[in-house]
Amino acid sequence: MAGISGIGSGIDIKSIVTALVNAEKAPKEAQLSRLEKTATSRISALGGLRSALGELNGTLQNLSKLSAFQKQSLSSSNSGVLTATATGSVPPGSFSLQVQQLASSSKVTLQSVGGGTAATFNSGKLTISAGSTSFEVDVTAENNSLAGIRDAINSQGESSGVSASIVSDASGSRLILSSTKTGEGNDLRVAVSEDGTTLGQNSLKALSFLSAQSSVQLGSIAGGAAATFKAGTLTLGSGAASLDVTVNAEDSLADIRDAINTQGAAQGFSASIESVEGGAARLVVNSTSGEAVSVTSASPDTGLGDNSLSALNSVAQANAKTIDTAKSAKITVDGLAVTKSSNSISDVIDGVTLKLVSAQSADDIAAGKSVTLTVGQDRNLVRSNLQKFVDSYNKLIQTTHELTAVVQVGEGKPPVTGPMLGDSSIRNLLTGLRKELTQLGEEAGVRALAELGITTGKDGKLSLDGSKLDAALAGSNYDKVATYLAGDNGLMGRLAKVVKPYQETGGVLDQRQKGLQGTISSIDKQREALNLRIAKVEARLYDQYNAMDALVGRLQKTSESLTNQLASLPGFVRKDK
Repeated sequence: MAGISGIGSGIDIKSIVTALVNAEKAPKEAQLSRLEKTATSRISALGGLRSALGELNGTLQNLSKLSAFQKQSLSSSNSGVLTATATGSVPPGSFSLQVQQLASSSKVTLQSVGGGTAATFNSGKLTISAGSTSFEVDVTAENNSLAGIRDAINSQGESSGVSASIVSDASGSRLILSSTKTGEGNDLRVAVSEDGTTLGQNSLKALSFLSAQSSVQLGSIAGGAAATFKAGTLTLGSGAASLDVTVNAEDSLADIRDAINTQGAAQGFSASIESVEGGAARLVVNSTSGEAVSVTSASPDTGLGDNSLSALNSVAQANAKTIDTAKSAKITVDGLAVTKSSNSISDVIDGVTLKLVSAQSADDIAAGKSVTLTVGQDRNLVRSNLQKFVDSYNKLIQTTHELTAVVQVGEGKPPVTGPMLGDSSIRNLLTGLRKELTQLGEEAGVRALAELGITTGKDGKLSLDGSKLDAALAGSNYDKVATYLAGDNGLMGRLAKVVKPYQETGGVLDQRQKGLQGTISSIDKQREALNLRIAKVEARLYDQYNAMDALVGRLQKTSESLTNQLASLPGFVRKDK
């Protein structure tokens, strides 16, 4: 609207036009609002229906597969000794097992040193191994403290399952190494080589630990196994065990090894030779005592020989020892002996994974006591799945009741109705489901849901009688239940076929939702068209009323002019008011 309206006539044109425009717009606007509200509520209702239908469909898909009735249940007569899970198809039956020994990993404590976590060591390299797995730790001026070596081991050994910690007591501070690798032959070993680049308060060889039997790695000798020594006596010690080995002038490293193996067998000592780069070799002395091994020489350097016998002195490791030895699990299955490196065993009974929890006592083993592992059909899972079916079906029924309900709110007042009252898709869906639920099965098997304890109430919802279902699942009836429920022609498969056209993408409900979304889009376009039309009506009315106002203004001016002219005529007498 341009300019000021109503000057000529004195009429409030703006109020009149606004009232006329609102009167023109209101019916269509109300119609579109009602349509939009209805479409929006139905979209929301479809969402709730699709959710309930999707939950039911998931249960039907699961129960329509024969595999849902082929799951095995495994029960152990003593879960404190072992448990088991099924990983494949296992025929029903039972197994008698004994757990004689659990698999364990290695844990060792190295020699203690003074100075706490700040104690330093000569630089070099630690080679830490657990069975066939090994890694190297470079000890340099930057990390040659006890704490630095611990951190380096934890960093380098993470992928190998080896970790280190520091423990301090009256004797000093030491590293404790732990491995996660179980099984015999996976004991922790620490081989040491020094490079002489950086000197510390302690020899790096103090951290050597070569086997769970307790070992010591002696210094490298040029010339290898053929290198000779001057005469003297080597004293070997490990815990309470002690051995003196006489070394004659010009005895070779190989001769000393053989003498230790011959004389020390009774006390648990043995020796071997390891090759070192550059043609050198070193002697490794072992003990079965579980305590650290020491080697000292007496009266050295007499007679002929290339090396002093003192070259074989070991670095003292008085308190280095094995805490836990790596062991393999030992069990029997129906009398057959089995040895495995892990407490989780999946390759003994086909389709079953055993989890060993604890070893039986020696008295129970001697008395022949065993753990019975029973394999059967997992009826609990079937019972749980059927309860899920009942719950999801009832949820669908409740949802449809709410969406199609008619609720009286008072005398003389219109009832409140659900957003999908009279909807044919809900009616057709429920009709299809009820038809399949009441269809009888084959004569030779289960014929109706009622035989499984599932019945329909007056409100259309299902209820489950657990004791009747248990009876139906017992014994030979189990296969009949599976035949009635599973497979393409089973009840669950037929119900799934009824649900599919409604639930699938592009199905009935999907098309309904797209149609309603199209209605909302159409409403938006109709509102745009309505606003455009109303704007034109408003402009037209302003044009008409402004034209009328202008005409009235001109007529008033004409009237005033005539009045003035008449007043000026002779004989005209103006009457004063």
